[in-house]
Amino acid sequence: MRRYVGEPLATDAKVAILANDALGNFAICTPLAQAFRKDCSEGVVDFYGGERTRELEEAAVGDLFDWRASLLGAPFSAAVRNGLERAQQIGGYDLVLNVEIGAAHKAFAATLGGDYVCGPALSETGRGEFDFPEDERGDLWRDKNWVDARLTHRYPFLESPFIGEIFFRLAYREGTLPSYKFPSAEPPFSVPKVLISTGASLAEKLWPVSKWRELLQGIGEEVGLLGAPPKRQAEFYHSTDDEHSLVTEGLVTDLRGKLTLPEVVGALAKAGRVVTIDNGILHFAAANDVPTIGLYRKEIAGLWAPPNPNLIVITPPNTAVADISVGDVRSAYDALGSR
Repeated sequence: MRRYVGEPLATDAKVAILANDALGNFAICTPLAQAFRKDCSEGVVDFYGGERTRELEEAAVGDLFDWRASLLGAPFSAAVRNGLERAQQIGGYDLVLNVEIGAAHKAFAATLGGDYVCGPALSETGRGEFDFPEDERGDLWRDKNWVDARLTHRYPFLESPFIGEIFFRLAYREGTLPSYKFPSAEPPFSVPKVLISTGASLAEKLWPVSKWRELLQGIGEEVGLLGAPPKRQAEFYHSTDDEHSLVTEGLVTDLRGKLTLPEVVGALAKAGRVVTIDNGILHFAAANDVPTIGLYRKEIAGLWAPPNPNLIVITPPNTAVADISVGDVRSAYDALGSR
């Protein structure tokens, strides 16, 4: 097992990508998958994600990926067994690319044992971390301050502070960052032209229900609420009670859990406008260049806002998303227009 530092890969190389199963984490892996699929056109690109993004991962097999398996949301022993069986089936991985810092991902990266490893991994002895390369990419892997406003000045190989580009360059990829690419499906019913999403995996990303209510009361047209089914929303996304209020008050049409993830992508492709906090829905909208307003924590916007000309990023004057005013969002909504 060696550290990957940009060595050329053969066209029949086998690559494994390891990621978290949050929607945004899946999103930022799609440029990587496209690049390796192009270069390793006669090889294999496999994806190890999780149960939350399983619908997207399965729908992407044959396009972005050759094969997928859940690393998260399933027994870790099963993931290890599946990974080792897959590696044996294809003759071993040439490159294991891990974009997560969690213990499971670091252990799994070492377990797959590719010829080369890129990203966090345990050492082969399991007694510590596998040291990053002694180069600029290794320095960025070791850096704990990716939200630094001067990140691109400190690492000139970066063209932007966007996390999708960061991982692309950390994998020693050159050239233009590919756009997001998601599997898409036609929704089984007509959806409103205005779509919102209020849920997020971190409570500090949320915008108060009172402000959503005020915004929605002033829009004057049907608005669809996207999100996970309420039970899953309660487990992961911290906004179930707020969303229930908006639904029961008749301010939104409840679409939560009524669409598969590829159908959500398809619905967003038809949207006229989207308003959302920093979550996976925003990345889906960006992939389709939908006019979108994204509410971000101030220090996170540069890192997680995708480079989309139709995205208006709004940040609070201080830190909390809750401090963003309804007036600022409404002004942006009116200025954004609808396609």
